[in-house]
Amino acid sequence: MKFNYRFIIVLILSVLFVACSSPNNTPAAGLRTIEIAAPNRATPISISLWYPTTGGGSRTEVGGNKVFQGVPAHQDADIAAGEFPVVLLAHGGLRANPTMSGWIASYLATRGFIVAQPHPPQLGPDDAPAAVAEPWLRPADLSATLDTLEQDAVLNTHIKADSIGVVGFLLGGTSALTLAGAEIDPAGYAQLCDGEAAIGLDCAWFAKNSIDLHEANLSSLQHPAYDSRIKVAIAIDPELSTVFTPTSLSHISIPVTLINLGGPDTLLPGLNASALEGLIDDASYETVPDATQFSSFSECTSKGAFILQSEGESEAICTDGGQRSRAEIHQQLAEMIESTLAQTLSNH
Repeated sequence: MKFNYRFIIVLILSVLFVACSSPNNTPAAGLRTIEIAAPNRATPISISLWYPTTGGGSRTEVGGNKVFQGVPAHQDADIAAGEFPVVLLAHGGLRANPTMSGWIASYLATRGFIVAQPHPPQLGPDDAPAAVAEPWLRPADLSATLDTLEQDAVLNTHIKADSIGVVGFLLGGTSALTLAGAEIDPAGYAQLCDGEAAIGLDCAWFAKNSIDLHEANLSSLQHPAYDSRIKVAIAIDPELSTVFTPTSLSHISIPVTLINLGGPDTLLPGLNASALEGLIDDASYETVPDATQFSSFSECTSKGAFILQSEGESEAICTDGGQRSRAEIHQQLAEMIESTLAQTLSNH
């Protein structure tokens, strides 16, 4: 009895120690913010740089508020020794809160990737005229971000040569595909908001601000955004997928993974990427059940949906499409992304 009593005490103390010292099994990533000059932007843009670290820096939480849960990070920690693949991250659905993609950035950084996410200028309700140019400005932001990393004397020593990928959500997915070689047809882009069958996600915003895409200057779409340094592209719920030129899609020579959040019955027509699989030689198409377009946002707090509703916003932002939690959906999606990146970039 004496032995068993001591064993139970030791077991209880061990469990308490683990619970107190390891609130989760995933270590926090390093995080620092830099600024770069981006082509055709009037002011510099900020870059969130997530990376593997052995610790140090100041412990912080990124993106947390009353509606959304934050992500832990080690602010300004040292980068771990070694060379790591680079992932350019672009999330097009975060105009109001650019930090809500920390869940995927942190996940990849703690698994051996350097993740760089540029933050385009925030656009308000009256900034629809500026939004017209985002499809060609955002890919340029990503390439400029990679230029900065490669030219930095310290960061360059941690970049694994020829191991660069891009991951994009929504308009960021569009950017990922254009960096891979897809080109947007100006005529098709101009027609996105025509008639009752308009499928552009910003059409209501454009209409409210009296924006007619047929009258907009779309000449910059004639300059391809292709970046030969990109070795793999992952596009989640990409916008504008119906207006890429078939010829440009057929010329994409790198692996492309297309992911839709949800199924055919729940997808918005403007986000359905299934048709692209047959137009890109080395493309795969997958879906994530129980997800919606909002599943790419941060996890909500327990009161998140109520707060949104009380402020006149859509509680759908905190609602996913099935029985699984957003945390479970994030886990599946993160594992899909990591697997694709690791499989492709490990060969370079």
